[in-house]
Amino acid sequence: MNEFKAKVYQTAITQLKDKEALLSTERKNIIESILEDEKSSAGDKFETGRETMTQDLNTIEGQIKQGKNDLEELYRLHTIKDTPASVQEGALVKLGADWFLIAVSIGAVKVDDSKVFLMSKNSPLGELLIGKKKKDQVNFRGKTHLIEELV
Repeated sequence: MNEFKAKVYQTAITQLKDKEALLSTERKNIIESILEDEKSSAGDKFETGRETMTQDLNTIEGQIKQGKNDLEELYRLHTIKDTPASVQEGALVKLGADWFLIAVSIGAVKVDDSKVFLMSKNSPLGELLIGKKKKDQVNFRGKTHLIEELV
């Protein structure tokens, strides 16, 4: 596997693990707050506060679950060692000065001096790129982009 591509995967995996750790800490804090919260004389205020914390807990648990799914997908795609003949899941693509990894939608990561955007194959740009080859062009948002590198 290309060294730069390996660094992209490792950086993304580390970023997802760090995010999961932060979310787990936040989840623990919310659970502790729910358990420690005592009913005050203003019952409606208590119920509203508890409901808000429960909603926050559900949101965080959803984010943790999505993060685990994204991490599993990155590990799966990281096992692909060969350079693809055309853009597919797991491919690292250079359009102009920008790098894109067709994997999971987690945004940008910084690797060495480059910013790499991780996106799903189902994203608007991902759908345009799938199946294209090096030196092919894609039209996206009114601009023509040349696939300069495919790793």
